[in-house]
Amino acid sequence: MRLNYKEEKRQMKEERKEVLREMKKFGLKTIPATKLALCRSDYSKYVGDLLDIFLGQEKLSESVLKCSKNRTSKTNVLDESTIDDIRALVMEKFKPVSIGKVRAAIRQKLNTCHKSKQRNKM
Repeated sequence: MRLNYKEEKRQMKEERKEVLREMKKFGLKTIPATKLALCRSDYSKYVGDLLDIFLGQEKLSESVLKCSKNRTSKTNVLDESTIDDIRALVMEKFKPVSIGKVRAAIRQKLNTCHKSKQRNKM
């Protein structure tokens, strides 16, 4: 009886190690390596795929990259650490891409999500 319990516990540890090997850590978030492998090869599409994985369509449609001081609407500003993680990952994978291009791709994705949410409401 005791031997069986120890064997089960050892097997569970091995399974947990396999799951952790399949996960990639970016800042505070951990995402499955399989989802990361499905991201497309163009940098702007890669940014969009990462935003979908990290934040999801619903949060993206209600968020902005930076909020101006005059803005009174109830929009969420994206977490700067998440944006930095995505930017670092994209700049590491696609070497000649600048910070401005990554931020432009993020803005484009946010605008697309916002427009698609508005279309679905009509």
